[in-house]
Amino acid sequence: MQKCLWASLATAIMVGTVGCDDASDTVNDVLPGEESREARIEQISEAACDRYADTEAGCPGYGTTDDQTYETEEDCERDFADRAAELWPASECGSGQINDSRYDVCEERAKAAACSQGVFDAIAALDECSAENVCSDPADK
Repeated sequence: MQKCLWASLATAIMVGTVGCDDASDTVNDVLPGEESREARIEQISEAACDRYADTEAGCPGYGTTDDQTYETEEDCERDFADRAAELWPASECGSGQINDSRYDVCEERAKAAACSQGVFDAIAALDECSAENVCSDPADK
């Protein structure tokens, strides 16, 4: 019985502390089934870099030649994650604020930009992936 009480108390404390993000002073209000901002950043960087590596589709792939921006997958994922974090500041795109359907459009644009490395694809990706397009105001939910 005492073990159950301690387990319940520990769970209550953890649930209470997991809900806040002290670093950005925003509430972490991810509902079940929603992806967090951090998970979306990881997801888009992995998707874009998987596409970048697809040489059969005409994408550059990893290496050190002049037409290859990234030497390794880690370099690519770090760069795309940094870009996504800049595009989606926690204050505008906190957990639970990334619109699923708009994110999907953004991810497709990011994959196209990763493969083509063209200026127009990059501009289109920046537009589709902006916080204004991808993130929603919690008041709108």
